[in-house]
Amino acid sequence: MEKTVETDNKMENTGHIGRRIQEALLFLLTGAGTGAAAFLYGRTLIEASGIVILALMGACGLLFSVEQSVQSDGFLFDNKEHLWRFTVIYLICLAGSILFPMLPAGGWPYLAVFIGLMLFSNQMIGIFSGAVLLMISCLLCSGTDSYIRFFVYFTGGLIGIIVFSYVNVSFKVGLPLLISLMVQTVCLSIQEVLYVNETLKAAMFLIPVVNLLVCLILLLVLLKYFSFSIIYKNRDRYMDINDPECPLLVELKNTSKEEYYHAIHTAYLCDRIAKRLKLDDAVVKACGYYHRIGTVRGENSWENVQAILEENNFPQRVRDILREYIDKTEIMVSKETIVLLFSDTVIASVNYLFSKDPKIQLDYSKIIEGIFKKRMESGMIDYSDLTFGELQEMKNILVEEKLYYDFLR
Repeated sequence: MEKTVETDNKMENTGHIGRRIQEALLFLLTGAGTGAAAFLYGRTLIEASGIVILALMGACGLLFSVEQSVQSDGFLFDNKEHLWRFTVIYLICLAGSILFPMLPAGGWPYLAVFIGLMLFSNQMIGIFSGAVLLMISCLLCSGTDSYIRFFVYFTGGLIGIIVFSYVNVSFKVGLPLLISLMVQTVCLSIQEVLYVNETLKAAMFLIPVVNLLVCLILLLVLLKYFSFSIIYKNRDRYMDINDPECPLLVELKNTSKEEYYHAIHTAYLCDRIAKRLKLDDAVVKACGYYHRIGTVRGENSWENVQAILEENNFPQRVRDILREYIDKTEIMVSKETIVLLFSDTVIASVNYLFSKDPKIQLDYSKIIEGIFKKRMESGMIDYSDLTFGELQEMKNILVEEKLYYDFLR
């Protein structure tokens, strides 16, 4: 146990140092890049100083947002484990924000910038970092209508982040992509008609249309990389660990057939419930399979489970849920943890009753009702994200599996 704690501390210190290096890069390059660009665009020393100070203030706020998200585990997917992705995307977008003032007013592809920054971090960081880069572009741009450009692009970027926030592991991006591009086109067209041109001409829509095509191409490239590096990468991993013949599960079976079959049955219920509640069924199923994996090392403690999951490179989401479930110091909050709790409890209760009398006739509805009542009265799920409607739906699903419980005799 001491060795595990020491290893965890070393990994945490290494990650902390790496994060500080990336944060220093974001801060210094934001200031240096903005300052150099200000002089290249012909700004006076006072103007350049003001632009740099504002950019650095924005960078400080961004770093605070990143740190807050790290502490609260607020990153989307596994972005917390790979902060370098966001760092690289941000620096590329920073270079773009410095170059965009060279383009016509309606030609800045900020929709792709906002969405890209969000996908590799989270909604809050995406909005904040996108706004900071957009501010830099507007400050570097000459003219008195910079504030109009800011709100036009900020509105489009904000809508893009909102609609793409609903993208999950199924990765259905068609509708979000269509909505965000339509909003971007409308915003830019309004800018061209109301604030740039005095008369309505077909030519005035040329730049918004070109911007639309550029954003579409950039988003397709970005989404392709995102799906390859995050979505499908995890899917392949889940296919491996959710195979009942996975070496780790085979080891569990060799250690204790009772624990192995308990895990198999728990995973089945987890999978059924997760699909009906529209949760990530691959994640929940994996938690059902491996919530007893610590027994291969004796005790099913969080220390043993954590060590096994890390050694076998399990996805971070599975680790977080199992820690929430197994570590007694944690509060059960996530929906996936509550699904695991009830699935595990139902299988354990039915197995226990059958072990006493294999021929007993059980009233499964009454048993499940008693389990739900006991868990709710205990306060274990008081802080969970599940709604009462979802709890009732989960109860109905468990009651529907009467034939499956008879299979456990």
